[in-house]
Amino acid sequence: MVTGLSCAGSWDFNPGQEAVKYKSELQDDVEGEGYVIEYKKINTNNLSLLEYSHGSGSMDFADLLTSEQKTTHSGNTYFYINKLGEPVETWAGANSVISYTRQTDITQSPVGFAYGTGWYASHPVVYNSLIKDKTMAKSYQEGVTMHHQLEYARGIKGDIAVDLNCTGPTITTDGKGLASMRVDDEVLQGTVQIQELVAEIPRDKKKGTLKGLRAEAWKNPQIEVDVNYIGNFHIQKNMKVEKTKARQYDSEDWLPCCMGGFFDLQTYSSKIAFSRLYKGEQGIFDCSCRNTSIATFKPAWNTSVAQFPTETYQYKA
Repeated sequence: MVTGLSCAGSWDFNPGQEAVKYKSELQDDVEGEGYVIEYKKINTNNLSLLEYSHGSGSMDFADLLTSEQKTTHSGNTYFYINKLGEPVETWAGANSVISYTRQTDITQSPVGFAYGTGWYASHPVVYNSLIKDKTMAKSYQEGVTMHHQLEYARGIKGDIAVDLNCTGPTITTDGKGLASMRVDDEVLQGTVQIQELVAEIPRDKKKGTLKGLRAEAWKNPQIEVDVNYIGNFHIQKNMKVEKTKARQYDSEDWLPCCMGGFFDLQTYSSKIAFSRLYKGEQGIFDCSCRNTSIATFKPAWNTSVAQFPTETYQYKA
């Protein structure tokens, strides 16, 4: 598992995909004998999943695919603090998720099929296709790609699970980036390739700001994994990348020139945001700092009557 920081920008989009709110669920449960070819492509504006497979023989597989574009780009921006302590303006990203699980049990063999009542009825078409199964998951904002591919196999029994989550930050919470793939394969006479790539986001050395996932981000990736197996194997892999997107940084005048003063700050109506931003100053302006301070006195201080300082509380030079 890898954890790290991420940020959003105009470069984080799935190319050509607009952020349109939707929610989708697809379930398959297939058992039989013959030839199968499958193609599934799921896109949100910042995530994508591809599933492609084909083969002939005895088939038994089931999968569950869900996806949701939860929110779209609002056109608003927010600020995050870079490593130099400077506020940097960036887009408030859209939120989306994709989840996919698949169980497979296939034994390859040639299969004949007689089409119609004419010549092909007495001359069946024979399908003799070795097994191929390809799964590719991408999170564009996090710069992560995970890939699993089985080819030329005589048999496969296994499970795969993919989870993608791209959630932007808000004023109260950090954003979340997640990409994970879990593989458990028993392969008979086939080839398997498993890959993971995590891009290094280039940084402007002079300004200390992030440049974004341009072409140079892939030249020297943070993580690059490429493993290949040929033959009969039992393979288990668990890949996971988590990234945090810094929550919104508010910049307000101190104090605003208005009738309400401190109590007219925009965040005062939001207790969570107000407490987080002005925790150290609130007691001074709402007169609660005296009671807070007195509550810490030991022995207890009686505030209902005037008292002269005892020896315990007398100032000592």
